[in-house]
Amino acid sequence: MIRHALVLGTAALALGTGGASGAGGAAAVLALTGPVKELAADGGRVAILLQTSRPRCTRDRVAVWAPSPRTLVPIAAAPCSQSLSTGAGYYSVALAGTRVAFVAFVGGNRRELRLRLATLAKPRPVTAASASFSLDEAAGTYIGRVAGRGSQLAFDWWSVCLPCAQASPIGARSSVWRIVPSGAACPQAGLGTLPRCQLVVTRPGALRLLAVGSGLLALRATDGSLVLTTPAGAVRATIPFPPGQLRAARIDGNGRTVVALVSASGRNTLRVFDPNGTPGATLPLPPTKTAGDGACVDPTGCLIPALRLEDLQSGLAVYVVGRDVHVLRLADGHEVRIRTPGSSSVHAQLEAPGLFYSYRPATGPGLARVAFLPFASLLARFG
Repeated sequence: MIRHALVLGTAALALGTGGASGAGGAAAVLALTGPVKELAADGGRVAILLQTSRPRCTRDRVAVWAPSPRTLVPIAAAPCSQSLSTGAGYYSVALAGTRVAFVAFVGGNRRELRLRLATLAKPRPVTAASASFSLDEAAGTYIGRVAGRGSQLAFDWWSVCLPCAQASPIGARSSVWRIVPSGAACPQAGLGTLPRCQLVVTRPGALRLLAVGSGLLALRATDGSLVLTTPAGAVRATIPFPPGQLRAARIDGNGRTVVALVSASGRNTLRVFDPNGTPGATLPLPPTKTAGDGACVDPTGCLIPALRLEDLQSGLAVYVVGRDVHVLRLADGHEVRIRTPGSSSVHAQLEAPGLFYSYRPATGPGLARVAFLPFASLLARFG
């Protein structure tokens, strides 16, 4: 059970374990029994997607941690990955207020995807939407990113049929949906659904959801441009980029700023815009061979980019390179680097209460830690 798998983390939380120190205070640290695959924070809570292992059973788990008050809520545990020929697990976890969502996958040659939805009050997940595709053919339906913030919880869903794409060179149709209190049926592939979805936008090609927040959705269009829409699908701005260069985007919790991670030939930059698409600063980031998102949103798996844009809050952008969490102030380009006391499995999320980040401790590479640094302590590092 997940409660047993998280005993170490619960004990550390109950003892109020201190962790990586920072100017103005020490970080609270949650100890876990396996590496962290993703983090998704909202307010003072963080949803954690981790992986635990025991002999002949590796499985993904989801839990939600709040440093204050000290709570740890187990949400779900996947089947053992070894129990199915092509594995089983979770990806793309999201947190929106007290709602938790993630994608569960199982199957053999045909992979089944279920968007699972739970609340902290009712942590037993239900299936909100579903998809199914063949690993032998480029055909089927897919669920990609799940993104949440405040009252917004959205996901993208698309269909592909390359063998029957003679009438269309694209052979795909994409859509972005919101989960709402009441609405129409969510998209499904005969695996279950809820009548609580609202269609935001649909169009041919590889439309992808990148981020939500403050009454906006950030989408990447087929031509590579960044499209900002309202929850009803009205386009606020279309920002062109050369195909393949827009790697990630984030929306500030204050609703005044959008940032785009742009990468070309190993050069990485952070482009700043207002919600109407008016450009602001262009800030250089460290050159890396690969750059992209901090979460895997591909149901067939992902290669982790060397530089990952993680979050944006109160004019501070957060990205990760190696074992370092970088916090970049957009107003002047000043940056603070937090070197985690361990290795890999580094993810980060920034909310108004503070910064969450994960790492593997050097003394226990099979374990993991999630640290929380209060916002005032983070600001004190800027001097």
